[in-house]
Amino acid sequence: MKHTTVKTTAKKVGVSDIMLKLLRIRASDSHVLEFDGVDTRFNDCCNWQVMVNGKRVLFSTRTYEHFSDVKAGILATIEVCRGRNTPSDGAMLDSAKAMISVLDAFPSFAALAKHPDRIN
Repeated sequence: MKHTTVKTTAKKVGVSDIMLKLLRIRASDSHVLEFDGVDTRFNDCCNWQVMVNGKRVLFSTRTYEHFSDVKAGILATIEVCRGRNTPSDGAMLDSAKAMISVLDAFPSFAALAKHPDRIN
């Protein structure tokens, strides 16, 4: 009779590689992207925001927003804010441009989770 040993790894309850409570990425010297409740399996998040020097400038509180929908919303923000000369529109435009530069370089939240400028 052959004896086999099964090795198991200790897993923590409520902790998964596919779920990230908070995914933070430094997009520039002043811009930080934050994604809450990221599910890499379904490629969505619960909400996101762009922080500029610690102050929230651009955000979405939609639940279960897919990666492609986040990109579409950011592109729409760029189109709306382009050509406006109020300080708030300028700040939102700069934040949207910083975010789209990161999102264009990574195809999914799973890839974004491996971003070299990820903040833990």
